[in-house]
Amino acid sequence: MTRPARGLPDWLVIARREFLERVRSVWFLVITILGPIVMVGMVVAPAVLAGSATKRLQIVDHTGALAAPLVSVLSRLEGWKVEEVGADTPDATLLQRIKDDRIDGFLTIPADALQGTAQVLYRGDNATNPEIRIVLDRTVRAAVQRARGVASGITEAQLTNLLNPVEVETQHTTGEAEGASGGAAFLLGYLVMFVIYMAIIIYAVNVMRSVVLEKTNRVVEIMAAAAKPRALMSGKILGVGGAGLLQLAVWLGMALLTINYRTQLLGLFGASGGFTLPPLSIDAVAVILGYFLFGFFFYASIYAALGAMVNSDQEAQQAQTPVVLLLMIPVFCVQVVSGDPRGVAASVLTQIPFSSPVLMPMRYLLGGASGAEVALSMAILIGSTLLVARLAARICRVGILMYGKRPSLGELVRWMRH
Repeated sequence: MTRPARGLPDWLVIARREFLERVRSVWFLVITILGPIVMVGMVVAPAVLAGSATKRLQIVDHTGALAAPLVSVLSRLEGWKVEEVGADTPDATLLQRIKDDRIDGFLTIPADALQGTAQVLYRGDNATNPEIRIVLDRTVRAAVQRARGVASGITEAQLTNLLNPVEVETQHTTGEAEGASGGAAFLLGYLVMFVIYMAIIIYAVNVMRSVVLEKTNRVVEIMAAAAKPRALMSGKILGVGGAGLLQLAVWLGMALLTINYRTQLLGLFGASGGFTLPPLSIDAVAVILGYFLFGFFFYASIYAALGAMVNSDQEAQQAQTPVVLLLMIPVFCVQVVSGDPRGVAASVLTQIPFSSPVLMPMRYLLGGASGAEVALSMAILIGSTLLVARLAARICRVGILMYGKRPSLGELVRWMRH
């Protein structure tokens, strides 16, 4: 094998070239910096905006008994501005106030709200806000129950005791720790899954496009004269993967700091967090990076083979559709894993090499996978990656120097047997 002056293997020279070409790019630097900024913004912005937004509501009470207690309770909430309007106020007038941005919405209480199962209606431009729905549902129910209790002769002390709310908190734990917020655990796992999915697909596609570009420009003919096709493919995958791993490591490091110092970060902006995020430990970071690395190698080998098969960017877009759909299947199965991380379905999905790079880190963060399961899943993924890389190298060996019609399935089989 021809070696350069420094005595480095061909694949390492190509990997270094691909790595430096991407790392020195202005866009690589911009995206690497923007990632942590976006993470901080995702933590800070919702808390700050939620505290600054004012809910302006008006109440139309046809019972004459519910508006006053509702105004009293809701007005004490931070960011709520509530007032009662006459029961004879037409809906058209209130709708016009919403349109003119004088109010955000209005609550209509029917006259029979205290006697039967009448529906209390809220209409507003913020009706899709979960906080609005939850607060109004809880507050209106309590006010109606209190009014019915008074009408039935129940004393104020008894009503207070009966209507005293009981908070129900869900904590995710597998029995090895006290537990953290179930919603926070799901959010952390989902974010990790999404980042890995996006990183794999972006950098694997970059491998394919690099092969297609060099094949279209006939640069690959010069490179093939100096190095074997297997070295070309391995170098491209390692170089692009190294750039992706560096970027992901920066993002995960920033995510680790953001999660662990979330309270202090929000305090700088005068906001507070609503839940405690589970800690992102060193072993969790190692699992995330490991599955990204081998997941990338697995899919990058497939994309490299696709790049060698096609002759243009348009053909590449069509050829990669089945692979994209295959990678999207685990994304659709997120609820299966998060709903029962120790279940049979989650266990099977995280052992299959097509889905394990995306789903296993999430399952591990949720405490659903043991060390033995992670080791078995990783072994299957590594073995599958070596097999796919070997077959992809055989396709690349023939495909990168072929132009014209895209090969048929039979021809691909012959290439892989060659």
